Amino acid sequence: MSTWYKEYYRQRWATWLERRIPPRHEVVLNQRRIFIFLSPQGVTMTLVLIALFVGGLNYGNNLLLGLCFFLGSLIVVTIHHTYANLSGLRISAVGTEPAYAGEKAGFRLRLDSTSGLTHQSLRLSWGDAEALLDRVDIPQEVGFYITTERRGLFRPPRLKILTFYPLGLLRAWTWLDLDLKALVYPRPVPSATVPAGLGQEGEGEVERVKGTDDFDGLRQYTPGDSQARISWRHAARGQGLLTKLYADELAGTDMLDWNYFTGMDVEGRLSRLCWWATEFARQDRTFGLLLPGVEIPLGRGPQHRDRCLEALALFEWKP
Repeated sequence: MSTWYKEYYRQRWATWLERRIPPRHEVVLNQRRIFIFLSPQGVTMTLVLIALFVGGLNYGNNLLLGLCFFLGSLIVVTIHHTYANLSGLRISAVGTEPAYAGEKAGFRLRLDSTSGLTHQSLRLSWGDAEALLDRVDIPQEVGFYITTERRGLFRPPRLKILTFYPLGLLRAWTWLDLDLKALVYPRPVPSATVPAGLGQEGEGEVERVKGTDDFDGLRQYTPGDSQARISWRHAARGQGLLTKLYADELAGTDMLDWNYFTGMDVEGRLSRLCWWATEFARQDRTFGLLLPGVEIPLGRGPQHRDRCLEALALFEWKP
């Protein structure tokens, strides 16, 4: 029963917070978005003041009562300064960095002041990542790396910004949803064989393009051909002017195929395809990707790799 109550009130709190501080890419902290209450030290001091005040009344000790009024006014003044340390602080979402499932995805924020004041001693907590800022008086960026669990679009929990400045008697904080999502690729799992047939035209074929590596035949000379490419041996035999052709191999023009892994679950297939896509990109090999309903043609380079990994991350993904 207690677990049910906790879940119920947690959902009620999340719903209320969603209405009060809705998701935004940029937030300026104001009275609606800042919460403030006594810190543990402040609670202790308040209890001591109450005890001293009662004692001062009972014994008619004006000096003790004066001390209580002074310390009580100090707490009241501290409320203003603690609140002002967060008020006017602007937090903006800058961007995200993708990650593999189980690793840490990157999130970048920019903090600056809209009030012209210096914000001091800020503690930022975001998931399992934390950052401590001594002061924010000029715009500065802060990076967080938060652990992910599964592939897809990872939405981190709310960002908590906390301060005890200046005396530690009160704490002011806020919870922000910056509406950021990081792309999380499947966890790479190596497999023994390439899950594809080689070649674009057929089994075992290798695509060749114009290059400088391997001799690839001869053709009739045409004006403008480099003299270094002329086959002078054939010319000496009276066979006319012929130009040598050279070609480069696009090694491993592979189509990574979903259907290769028969009898394996969805995540197992995606993990192995992810590993091969990453490995081929590391080797600068040409490859493509075949998924049910998705076909990415042959390509190479970082952009092609990211396109394939994104398709693997979002395949049949549900929030």
